Amino acid sequence: MIIFLFIYIFIVLWLTVLHRSLRISNAQLDPLWSYKEWLAGDTELGNEILANMAMFVPFGFILSVVSSKRCFTIPAAVVFSLTIETLQLVLMRGLFEWDDVISNTIGAAIGVLLFQTVNKYVAEKHKIIIITSISMAFMVVSLVVIIHNHGLSGVEADATPRAYCFQVDNVFNSGHEMEMSGFAFRYEHPSSDYSLLLRSHDGKQVELEKEPVERQDVNEYFLCDYDYSSSGFTARAEVPEGEYEVLIKWPLSIALSTGVYINFDGVHYTPEKEFEAPEIDADFIQKGVIRVYRPDFHCWVYQYEGSLYWIVDQDFNFEEDSSTYIQYQLWTTQTEKLPQERLDNNWLWDNIGGNFEEYEIQSDFGEYRVMRRELPTEYAITAIVTGYHKDGKWIWRNYFRPIYEF
Repeated sequence: MIIFLFIYIFIVLWLTVLHRSLRISNAQLDPLWSYKEWLAGDTELGNEILANMAMFVPFGFILSVVSSKRCFTIPAAVVFSLTIETLQLVLMRGLFEWDDVISNTIGAAIGVLLFQTVNKYVAEKHKIIIITSISMAFMVVSLVVIIHNHGLSGVEADATPRAYCFQVDNVFNSGHEMEMSGFAFRYEHPSSDYSLLLRSHDGKQVELEKEPVERQDVNEYFLCDYDYSSSGFTARAEVPEGEYEVLIKWPLSIALSTGVYINFDGVHYTPEKEFEAPEIDADFIQKGVIRVYRPDFHCWVYQYEGSLYWIVDQDFNFEEDSSTYIQYQLWTTQTEKLPQERLDNNWLWDNIGGNFEEYEIQSDFGEYRVMRRELPTEYAITAIVTGYHKDGKWIWRNYFRPIYEF
């Protein structure tokens, strides 16, 4: 039975922490908020609450089987649940909330009651078989869930670009000292401190010495309820010549990749050793900035002069009926400027996806095909998600920020 307990604990950690994509979330410290929303008619939250309860029923049952001191089962469930919530917060793999701890504890209590019922009413000669069968059933169900979720893991994507803004405008070098300037802040948050680090190709990290700079132009672009005028920075560190990935670390969090790479020659957005540009002689390649690089799906997305260009090669998964749908969604700090239809449905992002064939540039690009869409100017863009969308499901997707030119 102990092996069942360890398997179950691993499965829960895999589902709740290990396989989740990165996201930056605030802790939800209002107790019972989700229960209130559930009672007010939010069935989606209700289903999530029930799922959190169900997830801990095996914990209460199996721990009751293996432990001689069953009075510790509920406290153990609270500790395990708090561990999960803390890992989600620190590793940026979910939302810390007391309601999950409450739901998990209720589920564990149900598991304890289930064990007590079996222990009390099942004949002694059948008890071991029944308890073992229930434990194995929990394992089978858990494995089915983990296999199902693993099959969907291809549509997971790093969503942190929706949570914060970061850009390097310039890179300078003097001897072995690298200096850069730019801006960084978390959306919908007052200014908070953060650290900037450089990570070399061998994994070594160096923290940069950072100084604040006023950026009123940034604040004017994102104009909203929050003041981002103090978001600018200059940062420097003495490092050997080479390529470095820029990391940002907010208080009480792990260091995140900004998707920016620098060397003494300037700034770029993919590791130089890994990147292969499309062989197209066009300004949007030569002068544009790569924003999405997905060689696994034969796709590049460049930004150039207020537009995005999707470049794909002949191995891209085109639909035979010319219905290859490229999703193109945008988030903003100025939701009041979104189309009225979006606001009427409380959809606080813009959705301007379309068929590749409809927006394709009709020109000779050799083995490549190119689609162009303009970046909207009606509102400030905080983040973009694009990818291949079919039958209401993501085949793949990428979040990114545009390169801002104020």
